[in-house]
Amino acid sequence: MSDKPNILFFFPDQHRGDWLGALNTLGVSTPHIDALIGNGLHFTHALTPSPLCSPARACLASGRRYDHQTVKDNRDDFKISDWNIYRAMRDADYTVIGCGKFDLLKGSMDWGEDGMHGAGDASRTRQLGFTTGCDSAGKHDCIVAHKRGHGPEPYRSYLQSLGLWEEHVEDFEGRVGSAMYTNVAPTPLPDHAYCDNWIGKNAVRLLSEAPQDKPWFLQINFNGPHEPLDITERMLERWRGRDMQSPLENTQFGPALHQSMRRNYAAMIENIDRMVGEILAWLESTGQRDNTVVFYSSDHGENLGDHNQWGKTTPHKASVRIPLVINTPGYNGQSFDKPVDLVDVAATFLELTGAANPGVDGLSLLGDLSGREVLTTGLMEWRTVTDGCFKYVHNYDPNVKEIDRVQLGWNPSFGQPKMLFDLEADPFECNNLADARLTLSRQYHGMLMDQLL
Repeated sequence: MSDKPNILFFFPDQHRGDWLGALNTLGVSTPHIDALIGNGLHFTHALTPSPLCSPARACLASGRRYDHQTVKDNRDDFKISDWNIYRAMRDADYTVIGCGKFDLLKGSMDWGEDGMHGAGDASRTRQLGFTTGCDSAGKHDCIVAHKRGHGPEPYRSYLQSLGLWEEHVEDFEGRVGSAMYTNVAPTPLPDHAYCDNWIGKNAVRLLSEAPQDKPWFLQINFNGPHEPLDITERMLERWRGRDMQSPLENTQFGPALHQSMRRNYAAMIENIDRMVGEILAWLESTGQRDNTVVFYSSDHGENLGDHNQWGKTTPHKASVRIPLVINTPGYNGQSFDKPVDLVDVAATFLELTGAANPGVDGLSLLGDLSGREVLTTGLMEWRTVTDGCFKYVHNYDPNVKEIDRVQLGWNPSFGQPKMLFDLEADPFECNNLADARLTLSRQYHGMLMDQLL
């Protein structure tokens, strides 16, 4: 491998960290990701710095954790004027490519038909540091932007060219509210028009058009396995009757519906895994695989009914734990079980590319991680801190609905609601020890406050 390797970053949306075949999760099949793990480095306690699309991706882009950067929720755009890893890699003489949903300029909803957020020097995609790319909307935003009268968006334009747009919009009318999960019927779209398949094809197209005289970085932002649970008929057929792992501590719906919802979620993951295999095979056929370091991760997880919670935005394990694999020479199925996160991924990109590092919050995942003691995660009103043995959650009330939580503010006072979990004795975070072990709670609260300075 040369001093300047290519970097391929698979970055789906809402893939929870335990849903990998390599972890023997019941019903989950990910042979291509498993192969990356078998010949790479697997981080088994990887976390998102914030379990919401735009903040998580902004933390990655900025190399900063939630409280040290400016994108606090999905309404915020990443500031073009702020330093970011993409410009740094481009300045290090990399061709920087992105496709799928970046969610860095999500608030403005001005993707444009080519996904460049403007033309020429006015392109905000280029101003972010991407040499080329195609930024498209997420599943819901694609529909919402259309209804709000925003201009063209790449995936919408693609479906319109096929005469499938109105049918897609009508299908999504039946996938709002709780039906984002309970509607397990297949999408009317054919496989070739399914959004993640379109994103995968775009990735190969963009890479095949890239100049061959310099190394490249490609980030593929799949829309799945984000809800709604819209899968094609072919994807559904492959998963009929498969036994899935049941939700944890759930009192909602019946077993049959839970099984169906989880099959659809797993089918989206399997479809992404299939494309991982196809894209890696294409790299092999073009002679680029040996000089390409491959990363697989996600912006955040998915509760999927555990603890009666759905989606993300909570501090629960299913929401904040993410898959994280680095496939590069020198590692053969090794694992690392201490907490790491996407900010560390940013630091690793900078090290591999030789890009300037202004002192990001993260540590390179290919370097010495022995100095890492604790790691924080946060969103809106709550924060967590963990050392891998215990996890402390501050200012989070699980009885408050997400729609009401957005009005709440961060309160550092120790008197606020808190949770403490013994991760070794209680890996699924079912037994809150905060009151029973108040001294330990106070100790971890102090660790958290130190990290937020």
